[in-house]
Amino acid sequence: MTFHKPLAAIALALCGSAQAAAVLYNFNDFNNNLLAVSSMPTGMTASAFNLGSPYGGICQNLDPGVTNNWACGGFGDSQSQFTVQAQSGYAFDVLGFSFESYRPGIEYGVTAWAVYSSLDNFTSVLASGDFTGLAEGTLQQLGAPLTAQNLQGPLTLRIVSTGRPGLPASGWLLDNIRLDVNVQQLNAVPAPTTPVLVLGGLLAAFALRRRGRA
Repeated sequence: MTFHKPLAAIALALCGSAQAAAVLYNFNDFNNNLLAVSSMPTGMTASAFNLGSPYGGICQNLDPGVTNNWACGGFGDSQSQFTVQAQSGYAFDVLGFSFESYRPGIEYGVTAWAVYSSLDNFTSVLASGDFTGLAEGTLQQLGAPLTAQNLQGPLTLRIVSTGRPGLPASGWLLDNIRLDVNVQQLNAVPAPTTPVLVLGGLLAAFALRRRGRA
């Protein structure tokens, strides 16, 4: 596995109280939308997980008949991704990014993976690796040391795979895709208090009286 130095965002706002939490995709909501975000902190929104391949994608229960443990991935050369952003009045810091990977089938499996982000318009590889020497179905804990501060606009994380693009296409299963964040509520600019407004009115009246005498 290869890690690359992430890019940090420039601070945009002064923030108040903070809440550490995670945006999580675990693909276990079978009766509604497997690809919808599973959990996210107050003050943020998140898109559904896009499997990002020309043939759609694949979802598989890794423990059928026992638990509802689904994993999902794209076919062929895929660009799976999701987007998060702060709601109005909030900002967030990114503390880290991680996900689980299941080694694809030997014959039709993808060969390598890489992580990119929209912080630099998907230019820099944040982390990458391949599946050399791993048995089929091997679980790996993967991720990228991504950090950023005081984000408000959209942030997209992209997991790219390379493999067999033609049919029968290669496949790759991902699970528990997690973006750790620190959500902050922005400090509002305080409105002028009543005594200040009253004092302003008195000063204006005094100035008008002096002008009238002159």
